[in-house]
Amino acid sequence: MSFKFPPNTSSASAFSDAEPILTVEELKTRYLFGVDLTDEQGNEIPKDTLQHQINAAVSYLEHKLDIIIRKREFTERYDYRSVDYVEFNFIQLKKRPLCELKLLKAMFPSNRELVTYSGLIVTQGGSYLPLIFGVRQYWPHLFEATYTAGFNDDCIPVIINEMIGMQAAIRTFEILGDIVLGPGVAGESVALDGASTTKNLTASAMFSAFSARIESYKKQMVEYIKTVKQHYNGIHAIVP
Repeated sequence: MSFKFPPNTSSASAFSDAEPILTVEELKTRYLFGVDLTDEQGNEIPKDTLQHQINAAVSYLEHKLDIIIRKREFTERYDYRSVDYVEFNFIQLKKRPLCELKLLKAMFPSNRELVTYSGLIVTQGGSYLPLIFGVRQYWPHLFEATYTAGFNDDCIPVIINEMIGMQAAIRTFEILGDIVLGPGVAGESVALDGASTTKNLTASAMFSAFSARIESYKKQMVEYIKTVKQHYNGIHAIVP
């Protein structure tokens, strides 16, 4: 017998907590929907400009959250301390989230290879480091780890994609705010044959025509950043 919650519902097969990284078209439909992306001459904002905002948002979030978003490979050196080695020698990697540990080896400062680790086997007497264990208490940059960190481009957590989209949209709105009526313009008036019409915007010397939407996205970003930091900023990935 099985129980399903909520009762009398079917599986939401369309739901996924990961998706491909945000595209320019998705930026338009999800975060810039209903916005005229053209200037007064009818020129649409270039696709390259929007792609740059996406790339800049990814870079910003990687620095802000201290994580890797687009997966890439790293090779780093770590110090040897005998007290750590006898306690299972956990190495705390510098980048996160860890995707794959490709290679772990011990290297002398001259880059001469001492040993390549091929498993998680712990032997007695420190036989994996026969020239150092029991002799040296510390050796700088002895261990070399090659690993990939981040997410595949087709498997980005939805919440991170959401942050990429909002951050890219904020920068795009700031650009559009100057294009619509010009920087610092708060409204426009049109008069014809004694009749006139006035349109007031949220723009001013400090705010653009899209300030309300910018502020809304910025408030959401604050909450998202706190949530994602709590999720990822625990102990860095460790390998034995």
